[in-house]
Amino acid sequence: MKAWFRLLRLDTLRLTRSTGVAVAVVLFLAIGIYAAWRGGRNIEAAESSAVAAETAYQDQLEYLLSSYPPTTDAGEVLYYLAFPAPQPSLPLAALARGRTEVESASLRIRLLALEGQLYEHETVNPTLAAAGDLDLAFLLIGLLPLFIIALTHDLVSSEREGGTWNLVRLFARRRRLLAPKLAARAILVGVVVAVPVAVAAALAGFRLDGRAAWAVALVALHTLFWFALCLGVASGRRSSTANAMILVGTWVALTLLAPAALSLANAILHPVPEALELTVRQRQGYHEAWDLSKAETMEVFYEDYPEWSDRTVPEDVFTWAWYYAMNHRGDQAARDASRAYRDVLREREAWARRWSLLVPPLAAQLALDRLAATDLGAQLAYQDAVRRHHERLKNHFYPHFFDTAPIDAVEWDRVPDFEPAAREESPVRAGFPAAAALVLASILALAAGLRSSAPRAD
Repeated sequence: MKAWFRLLRLDTLRLTRSTGVAVAVVLFLAIGIYAAWRGGRNIEAAESSAVAAETAYQDQLEYLLSSYPPTTDAGEVLYYLAFPAPQPSLPLAALARGRTEVESASLRIRLLALEGQLYEHETVNPTLAAAGDLDLAFLLIGLLPLFIIALTHDLVSSEREGGTWNLVRLFARRRRLLAPKLAARAILVGVVVAVPVAVAAALAGFRLDGRAAWAVALVALHTLFWFALCLGVASGRRSSTANAMILVGTWVALTLLAPAALSLANAILHPVPEALELTVRQRQGYHEAWDLSKAETMEVFYEDYPEWSDRTVPEDVFTWAWYYAMNHRGDQAARDASRAYRDVLREREAWARRWSLLVPPLAAQLALDRLAATDLGAQLAYQDAVRRHHERLKNHFYPHFFDTAPIDAVEWDRVPDFEPAAREESPVRAGFPAAAALVLASILALAAGLRSSAPRAD
């Protein structure tokens, strides 16, 4: 055992004294700490946005109530009022931003037609979004393997090329020689991973719950997968250059090419209509109502709200009941297209989940997004929560429209609050498939490497 620790100490010193390794560690830590800091800032920005939305609502309501006479129809004031609908972010969103990079989770909605409001918010320039975002998940899933490859590709070949392998084999078995080498590299990589993760946890306020545990487990298993793959390749009798080329090629295939191929196949199998089409249909349905009689518009409205079918609106006078019914007609016109759009997105997400298990790094990335509630499913759930909130608001204010009630008759303190989307998927269901895929892939990589090196003796 003393000899094992002596070898571990010697190999650790050799690694830390290497200029290239030192530069790589400093660079990786710098990028990791920056990504952690930025993730914490994103969480703070999301919380500030939610507070700002509520403050803006209160300020706008106060301004409108002070600007209009108390006898003004409530419908006129509500035409301008925007209600906040913020979805709280999980602390894990600092680890994996997912779709929150390009999708808003803090909408402000009006009582007008909703579908257009859901898709008209752009949170980032599309050109900048195409380049992606630097978060910890990208660093740990995309870039960390290159660091592991640089450390382990010459695990055996460097000794063999230096002419010392056969000599040290006289004093210890192969496994006893490789174990401290791997341990030294694992400790170094563990420190490089732990520091930015700890910074992110401190800044974002990670809680030690099931989601955080599964996220840590996935990062650890993904790291072990690459160690297993590198060990399997480095155990052969190839040169250091050949090992590096094989491992980098594998990294390119698993991190870039395979995800791109799966994304292309998904897009071909499940073509998604443009969200702009929903907005166009909603606006067409709304504008066409101007050319219809009020009775025709209200007849369509009563199909969804039969409780108001005993009320009629005059044909020769503008009423807010008719106006908001006309906006509802716009949502009705886009309803089928909206449902089809969401169905295709859910099909794409389910397809990506299944087939990503063949590409362990991609499966780990998608699992981290799900654990952080920043994936497509979470975004669709948020939009459904906004739709439910919009419906509750309409049900609350429709009586005022049909009764032509003034604004001083509205009980503003009883206006429904937004109810955030529930995160129905359990951490186990989100993390276990990817974890199983990583474990299986690690076993296969080790088995393949040992088999390829076993027939030939050193």
